[in-house]
Amino acid sequence: MQELFPGTTEALNNLSLYKANEVKFEDVDAFELEMEHFDELKAELGYDTVWSVDSGIMNLDQKIFSDKARVVNYKCIKEIKSMDDVTYITFTAVAENGTIGALWKAAESCYQQAKLALGDWHYFVEDFELEDDGSLSLVTGS
Repeated sequence: MQELFPGTTEALNNLSLYKANEVKFEDVDAFELEMEHFDELKAELGYDTVWSVDSGIMNLDQKIFSDKARVVNYKCIKEIKSMDDVTYITFTAVAENGTIGALWKAAESCYQQAKLALGDWHYFVEDFELEDDGSLSLVTGS
């Protein structure tokens, strides 16, 4: 059978291929959206660490602590001779204020120090614990 309009069959076949390859959006939960948001920021900043603090989707300039400089300490195991004989080492950086950006920058610095000294692989920034002296203890995971 001859086509009424030459090329119509080919165009329709191509259209059906296009429809088969259409992008379909899936429902994603808030956690996935948050991780995607911070993954984009991580790439922009050139960081190795992953922001995994349960903070919701926030910008780098949003505060999660009061607006003052804070020492961030990252305590790591340096050596284990036995369960009763463990040597720790602490790496330190300063967060210039209480914003996500400043805290993440300090966490990245602590991680890079630990990676250089110990080969640390705990690159998920999971929390900052406020100490009695006003400093923060960095909590990481792998």
